[in-house]
Amino acid sequence: MENKQIIGLLVHNHPGVLLRVTSLFTRRGFNIDSLTVSPAGIDGYSRMTIRIHGDDSQVEQFINQMLKIVDVKKAEVLPESTSVAMELILIKVSSDSDNKNDIIAVTSAYHASLVNIGEHSLTFRASGTPSQIDTLISQLSSYGILEMARTGIAALQNGDSTLAH
Repeated sequence: MENKQIIGLLVHNHPGVLLRVTSLFTRRGFNIDSLTVSPAGIDGYSRMTIRIHGDDSQVEQFINQMLKIVDVKKAEVLPESTSVAMELILIKVSSDSDNKNDIIAVTSAYHASLVNIGEHSLTFRASGTPSQIDTLISQLSSYGILEMARTGIAALQNGDSTLAH
């Protein structure tokens, strides 16, 4: 069964690593839903968090191929049940005087903050799990989403486990 899966990578931090990693996705025919890169807190390393669609065997094969890249120190699936995954979204929704309160009621259920009011739009900031953000988008789509920007997923394993150890 194909589903969205989150992969965490610990990689050497130098030019060309991102290209080598994303080239593997292209060669294997995977589409990247989300890609976040940041310092890993370890000198010389970065952390990549990637969300893709794929079944378990495809993702396992993909991780095995990823580990063949010299710059990849560690790669593993971060299951939702044993990880903390969050992302941020800015979303601009079409609004008028008739639906403004309804939109605000929908977004308040997701603890979204109203960050800008336009003449015909409302812009919100929200953070949550990827599924919460997907549901918020679904809820707001009937009002007319004018624009949105998602940060990508940041994910860590629960407990004391880390990619670095």
